[in-house]
Amino acid sequence: MKVGIIGAGRIGAIRADILSGHRDVSSIVVTDEIPAQSQRIAAATGAIVASGPDELLEAVDAVIICTPADMHVNYIELAIGAGVPALCEKPLATNLADADRAVAAVSKGGVQVQIGFNRRFDDGYRSARALIADGSLGTVTLIIGQHHDHEVASREYIERSGDEFHDQLIHDFDILRFVTGREVVRVHAAGATRGFDWFAEYGDFAQTVVTLWLDDGTLAVLCGSRQDPVGYDVRMEVFGTEDSIAVGLDERTPLRSVEQGVVHPANPYTEWIPRFGKTYALEMDAFLDMVLNDGPNDCTVQDARTALVIAEACSLSASEGRIVTLEEVV
Repeated sequence: MKVGIIGAGRIGAIRADILSGHRDVSSIVVTDEIPAQSQRIAAATGAIVASGPDELLEAVDAVIICTPADMHVNYIELAIGAGVPALCEKPLATNLADADRAVAAVSKGGVQVQIGFNRRFDDGYRSARALIADGSLGTVTLIIGQHHDHEVASREYIERSGDEFHDQLIHDFDILRFVTGREVVRVHAAGATRGFDWFAEYGDFAQTVVTLWLDDGTLAVLCGSRQDPVGYDVRMEVFGTEDSIAVGLDERTPLRSVEQGVVHPANPYTEWIPRFGKTYALEMDAFLDMVLNDGPNDCTVQDARTALVIAEACSLSASEGRIVTLEEVV
């Protein structure tokens, strides 16, 4: 099987490394607006360099879209037009109009497109999902999610990423739906730029807090920040009437207790690859199984659109300082 990669930045290189050792992949074709980036991947993995997306799509059986978020839908449409199944990095789009273009293209074209919400393949989140589904926690009463990056992203990245709701917390919106099997019905969001005033130049936040109401009455609270001096901290706590559990709480969790006798993490997570690296390989397995064997699509464009609706509702809520129902932005 021949697999293409459009976008040869960091995530493109990670995807290429996984593909280079995959049993179902015979060759990799890569292209990028910056030729030197394609050449680096080619040198590391033996990939073939294509002059552009059109040439690449003529040569492959499937494609991975690893471009900046504001280009995702353009390449999804191009892949569908070429009849090539695609795995596209999250988010689906940076606005609902573009997301609807992608949903319409998939519906009309009949070509499978999976969106890269990789946490769906994390063992911890899958265990939490199973415990909620089988009733082990009793009635779920409260969910708390934390998402804190270690180092602040560059201005160039922030400029094209949407905002913290669309870029960072959109992972948490998706995994909340995945773990609980429920839908968000309304949100209240707030943001700040403490310590990083320059985020305001892009209409963005450096810290965010969101309260979400699920359709069964469960409350969830999600907190995000663009910088955590201790490390990369992504967790979820689920409280029920029979049990309470945590995802992402282990010996590397970058959280320093001030209680006596508690050992500090000696090797805390500092970025997302050590924390979630395994999920990318599992996600690729699922995508290739979908292409080769007509397997299930583990994250559809409609799933991704729903996460985007939540992000849009949060942006509106933070802007207007009020509770926003998802019906207002659907």
